[in-house]
Amino acid sequence: MDQTLPGIQRTSPSGRMLRRVLGWTGAISTAAMVAGASAGHTAVVTAAAALFAITAVAVAFVFGWQASHWPQSRSEPLVPAFVALLQSSGLAAICYGWGAVAMQGVYLTPITGLKWQHGWQYAAAMALLAAASLAFARSVSDPLRGVRPTGTERPFRWALPLAAAQAGIAGVGLAALAISGKLFSARADWAANRVFAGLAVAILAVSVASILVHRHLKPAPYVA
Repeated sequence: MDQTLPGIQRTSPSGRMLRRVLGWTGAISTAAMVAGASAGHTAVVTAAAALFAITAVAVAFVFGWQASHWPQSRSEPLVPAFVALLQSSGLAAICYGWGAVAMQGVYLTPITGLKWQHGWQYAAAMALLAAASLAFARSVSDPLRGVRPTGTERPFRWALPLAAAQAGIAGVGLAALAISGKLFSARADWAANRVFAGLAVAILAVSVASILVHRHLKPAPYVA
């Protein structure tokens, strides 16, 4: 699903390219976190989580900048808004998926030797959130594939509240980690806190970009 709008310069990264960059960075980050945790190098785990978070911020910025400059089309007024919704949902799914895989790799595999009783619970929760993000994206018709967007206005109305809720939860969680000092803790959940922090930054960036784009691209009511 290459979500590129007509009129955008072909030299700009497409939605598929942005997702690939974030996905491959997530895979590299997870591998580095598992290797660092198995060797007991907290700095490596921290740097790997930060790599994913920084990449997510950069991808969210590029996505937001591009979407704010998409050309308006009188013949297809719904296209920019719905493509932006599809892209932001896909990016959120990748972020949650990274959190699930990283948490599982650090705590639920015998490679690292780390044990934390809540690791599988958080990994499962993040996997469910990734699946929910993908399901939400699939509930929205893709106008670039010629699918008529009739009946998809309701998911679009939910986009802004959901993005705001995600941003709020991520921001509060990040602040709680910073204030409590858990990022510097040596307890069993030390690696999990790196995952939480990286995921919070990533989701916060994607959600803020989604909110700004959503407010900029207001689709006209669809007329059958």
